[in-house]
Amino acid sequence: MRGLAAVVALCLGLAPVASIGQQAGATPSSVLTIDQERLFQTTLLGQRLQRELNEARSDLIAENARIQEDLEAEEASLTEQRAEMDPDAFRELADAFDEKVTAIRAEQEGKTRQLQRLQDRNQQIFNAAIGPVVKEVVEERGAAVILDSRAILLAISDIDVTDLVRMRVDRLLGDGGEIAVPPLPPEDDTEQTSEGDGSEAPTEEEGQ
Repeated sequence: MRGLAAVVALCLGLAPVASIGQQAGATPSSVLTIDQERLFQTTLLGQRLQRELNEARSDLIAENARIQEDLEAEEASLTEQRAEMDPDAFRELADAFDEKVTAIRAEQEGKTRQLQRLQDRNQQIFNAAIGPVVKEVVEERGAAVILDSRAILLAISDIDVTDLVRMRVDRLLGDGGEIAVPPLPPEDDTEQTSEGDGSEAPTEEEGQ
């Protein structure tokens, strides 16, 4: 969850020495830890955002599979016609097919990049939504900084506030259905196709 530390740092001032958390018996510490990945995976809000992303990814994978099947069928039909066609006429059809494949590939790659933008936007929504909760916990504990627990080799369990933040986020926000969702940012011309999410568009070679 990139950006969470930045959100907290921007709004967090020095907490009072006699904090609420210390008065309640929590172990005082200037440093707290949080597992940002586990927080996203276990909160109702994070689970809803991830579920929506997974559904969008599955839809794109299924769409790519249908397109691949249609292109393969069209290619097979074109190949069958080749022996009975004038070479120039066949070349014209083959070139048109290549152009079609190129256009489809560009469109599907755009949809793959849109998935990445959706993932980035979901992360921003999550960080912004839980930022005030994290700030509140840090202030209550009288801490000066909060770190990602995955980057720490060894720490006492009392300084990890992941479960505390999760319970408060679930209680205050639920699945976040009422949170205003900003539109996806426009695509940057320099963006490249995302890799490794299983949603790659059919390639031109696959259509030939």
